[in-house]
Amino acid sequence: MSDDLMENDIVEPGTLPRRKVLQAGAVLTAGATGFVPRHAHATGAAPAIRLAREGRTTYRIYLGAGEDAVVRHAAHELATYLKSITSATFSVIVADRPPSYRDLLVVGRHNPIAGNADVDYDALSDDGFALRVVGQSVVIAGGHSRGTLYGAYWVLDRLLGVRWFAPDFTTVPRTPDLSVPRSRLDADRVPRFRFRTVLAGDANDAAYRQHNMLNGLRDQYWTVPRSAGIDTWSTYWPEEVEYPFHEVVTDPSHWYGGQITCMDPDTREAATTALVDIIKGRIAAGQDTSTSFYQNDQGWTPDPESQAFADAHGGALSAPVIDMVNEVVVRVQEQIPDARLSTQGYWWSFTPPTGLRVNDNVVMTIAPIHADFSQSLFSETNREIGHSIQRWGEISRHIVLWNYLCTFRAYTQPFPDWWAMGESIRSLAEVPSVQGYFGQSAWNASGAEFTQLRVWVISRLLWDPSLDPDALIREFLAGYYGAAAGPIYTYMQLMRDAVAETSTMLGAVTPDDAPYLNIRTLARADELFGQAEFAVRDDATLLRHVQAIRLGVDLLLLSRSGYFRLAAERDGIEWNPDAEARTRRFEAELLAAGLTQLDEGGGDPQQLVPVFRAVAAAAGSPSVPPDAVEGLPDSDWVDYQEDVFVLYAPAVTVAEDGDASNGYTIQMPGDRVDWAVQVPLDILPADGRWRLYLAVRADTGDADPAATALTLGVWPHESTSVPVGDVADGEYHEIAFPGTYQAAPDSTTYAYVAPPGNRAVNHVCVDRIYAIRV
Repeated sequence: MSDDLMENDIVEPGTLPRRKVLQAGAVLTAGATGFVPRHAHATGAAPAIRLAREGRTTYRIYLGAGEDAVVRHAAHELATYLKSITSATFSVIVADRPPSYRDLLVVGRHNPIAGNADVDYDALSDDGFALRVVGQSVVIAGGHSRGTLYGAYWVLDRLLGVRWFAPDFTTVPRTPDLSVPRSRLDADRVPRFRFRTVLAGDANDAAYRQHNMLNGLRDQYWTVPRSAGIDTWSTYWPEEVEYPFHEVVTDPSHWYGGQITCMDPDTREAATTALVDIIKGRIAAGQDTSTSFYQNDQGWTPDPESQAFADAHGGALSAPVIDMVNEVVVRVQEQIPDARLSTQGYWWSFTPPTGLRVNDNVVMTIAPIHADFSQSLFSETNREIGHSIQRWGEISRHIVLWNYLCTFRAYTQPFPDWWAMGESIRSLAEVPSVQGYFGQSAWNASGAEFTQLRVWVISRLLWDPSLDPDALIREFLAGYYGAAAGPIYTYMQLMRDAVAETSTMLGAVTPDDAPYLNIRTLARADELFGQAEFAVRDDATLLRHVQAIRLGVDLLLLSRSGYFRLAAERDGIEWNPDAEARTRRFEAELLAAGLTQLDEGGGDPQQLVPVFRAVAAAAGSPSVPPDAVEGLPDSDWVDYQEDVFVLYAPAVTVAEDGDASNGYTIQMPGDRVDWAVQVPLDILPADGRWRLYLAVRADTGDADPAATALTLGVWPHESTSVPVGDVADGEYHEIAFPGTYQAAPDSTTYAYVAPPGNRAVNHVCVDRIYAIRV
């Protein structure tokens, strides 16, 4: 529907896009948690506003002729969704004067009815809105246009039961009779957090974010298509514009130790000049008068003057940064009075200084990347982090908290922060200076783990932190997974408990061999997902939702299927690797999730399929014992083949090879250095010590015989390099790993093989790793 309405236009509502999923159900009318009622209604007042009866309505939607595209879009959305709920047509009327109808839904503040509705618009801030009942009419009006848009969404969502769970999945209740208690329509609502966003590839859709009242742009969000009706975003956080130190202070003579000489007057003068030019350029482009000025994303060995200033302010390296930015913002304001800057408390600058305050025109970005995200940022585990946030709150007026919502090592990996992220927001709300929240998830990929759940739960808590995170999680699961919600909720509890039981620190770069990802936990998760898929087997949409989240568990189980088979046997756990069937299911899960890359650095998920398929084939192929074990009892040696290897898929190919012991080999390109073939040593037999051997050959081409052909070792113990001259004949050679080993207590001790990072070496091929009792 067009946003270009003219005065006195009467417009019929459109229909929802096809991508929206409409579900029948009872309308929700009593869940307006967080509304601030204004006063009790007079005795005899009608208890409810009846919007529709038997699929018909007496209500029209009215807005003033002077409203902008955002308010007009709010009216369109209200009309469209009300028709979808009730089947009644809610016409949109645009005019200077209100029509003579008694029953109106009044959208926006620029009309006579809203003007007489007793609203303090100044108190509504950027995004707040007022609901008022005037006679039988209902007013939805924000202090600004975005607030009006959010008021319409709030009514549709919190009062009428529409749920925008994902960009491609909305649930809309159906009822021909629709009433709303008058008490729910007489309140002011202002979000607790002024700036709110989650950066995730699965949240790129601008309409989805606006439906859930997330008001921030960053990175790729600037380039995502946005219609005029929703193209309204917060400018509270200057870091939406990215300018690290070296891009502002471009003269290398002012650089030092990875950052800049913060206490040098010439550095500050250079920064002032550059930032004035940047902000003037923004003004010329019709943008706000703010910009960022923050540290380069690396460490700092400070110059002597900066170090001395830090030592005088509690030893905090943030001190010279804050002192510099405080002075620079004052100097910038001499030329641009309403200018604002942002800077960071991150890594080496996270600890707040003593004896300083942050200028009120500086927004601090606090980023606790070193936290344990399985716990609230204010938990005992994160005690120092919580204390620092509170201290920043005491010395700063404006803070945006930058939180981390995934492991950047593996975007599909179970990351059980689901309850902790909510508790963190509830505690952040108690620090008045924390006015913004930026959640960084799988920012450059789609198909990541539970992104939609996180976005939906976080968006509601940022408006109203008094809500119960667990209740929100349960509501999302019921709406998005249907009958599969129970097993998936149990799965989430399982993963959370596994982190606690194994004392895993859930960090932003948690690896896929972290202790909580053990076979006992993953086998139970496998069982729960089987139950979840069975529960929704007859609903293709819900089944795809389950498959998309099961992807992370199947990826882990396929990546080390043989290792987990041995671990399950060792621990007495019944579990069937079923690698061939699991690989077929994994292909369907990739499609369901729409996974675009494996981790922050990239990685094509489709590369995994042929690897997993070939590994499954190799697992079914018998192997010839090595000559070195001839005459030994079976208890004195053990063979590890392709399915037991932990493989780094981007650096390996599983190839048929008639000279290999089972007809298959792992081929690694010589120009890489990845530890691409690994065997965790916790699966060695529990008794005795063992020596490890590698069967390997190399296509060394014309490489120097003295050059390295490959590296092998046992992390975190010894390693050795094999020269080209030892393997230049293209035959398989048996090479001993350095040292002897016992079964490790966990999977963090492992044998590995890596190619040399030499383009002259074409390939390194690993046939097997085997162990012989010493």
